[in-house]
Amino acid sequence: MFGGDVNTGAVLAVTVVSFIFSFLWYGPLFGKLWVKLSKIPAIEVAKAKKKGMKGMWRSMVLGFFGTFVMAYIFSEFISLLGMIDVLQAAVLGFWIWLAFFACTTLLNATLWEGKSWSLFAFNAFYWIINLMLIGILIVVWG
Repeated sequence: MFGGDVNTGAVLAVTVVSFIFSFLWYGPLFGKLWVKLSKIPAIEVAKAKKKGMKGMWRSMVLGFFGTFVMAYIFSEFISLLGMIDVLQAAVLGFWIWLAFFACTTLLNATLWEGKSWSLFAFNAFYWIINLMLIGILIVVWG
């Protein structure tokens, strides 16, 4: 089924951009808000700061790999659908967000894991921007 024309170099570049966007979103831009909405205890924040980057490498590598897989499959969808327009790719990013992020992962975290609706909105906004960005960049760079 798959096997469309995927530019792996473009997917890697998109992965890097998405990874940087994620770092900025959950770090310097809105990190304090995310910690507050996530209700992470101050002692856990202090432990993480004390560890610094040492404690994050494994998570970062796995996160990067996961983002690459997601971007690659997204690129396959774009290829299979014959999308060449950035608006089409952004709209596909929206539909992927709605179906696979908003209505499943994020909603279930709120309904079953006791996460707040504010955290739902915060993460949902991140994911819709990220997925639309990924789609647009795949079309532009692919």
